[in-house]
Formats: sequence, structure tokens, C-alpha cells
Amino acid sequence: MVRELLDRETESAKKRRGSEISRTNYDFVFLRQEDFGVVPEYVLRIVPKRKDKFLLRGQIWVDASTFRIRRIEGVPAKSPSFWIKGIHITLQFAELGGMWIPFSFDAIATVRLLGQYTLAGLNIRATDPPSAAPK
Repeated sequence: MVRELLDRETESAKKRRGSEISRTNYDFVFLRQEDFGVVPEYVLRIVPKRKDKFLLRGQIWVDASTFRIRRIEGVPAKSPSFWIKGIHITLQFAELGGMWIPFSFDAIATVRLLGQYTLAGLNIRATDPPSAAPK
């Protein structure tokens, strides 16, 4: 199952335009403004324009000054597999080494006949902590 998720991520990266968070793929609804420490953020609902396993239905947190996406949370618009009854995905982004990158990934899936599984990933070296506020 982990291999399948990683293969899908690779496939998604190749189909970048078809899965990017843009008006081509999503409708956006402003929900509220929150503060991330001292950094204000906009919380938006994202609604996919088509049923696609690479698009998410959920929410994004956007830095109010730089408009960088800080967090994405949601469920796929279309189930990625017959075996997965439900999956909730959370991606968090931060600046690392001068680049804005996803630094953590969490997925909680309910797999038919097997129950609930959690996949968590962290891509940060302990010697290089992420910046909480973009420059």
C-alpha cells in the first residue's frame, strides 16, 4: 500500500498541471482568517472541478502576505483504489534552504478488510529546522 501511494505521488508529480492548486482545477471559497503565530493566514475551501484521484476536496491555509500555501488538508475527489474506503491527507509546507517545500505528509486511510492505517513522512534534517515565517 505504501508503494502504491508513493507511485501515485510520482505519477501526480508528472501530471503537475492537472493536479496543481489553481483556478483551472479548483473553485475556492474564503472561510476565515487565522493567525499562525504572528503570521496571518487565509483559510480557503478547495472544491475540485472534476473527480480525479490527484485532486483534493478540503481546505488550504495560505500566508496572507506571500500567498504561499502553508497547509493542505483534505480527501481525494476520487478514491485512489478499490481497496481504500477513505483517506485523509495533510501536507505542510515551510522554507528550507531558501526553498518553499512540503516538509511533512500524513495520510490516514481506511483499507477494506484490514482497517485503519497511518502513513507519516517528514523530510527535514534535525540540523536544519524549517522556518515558520516566510521571508
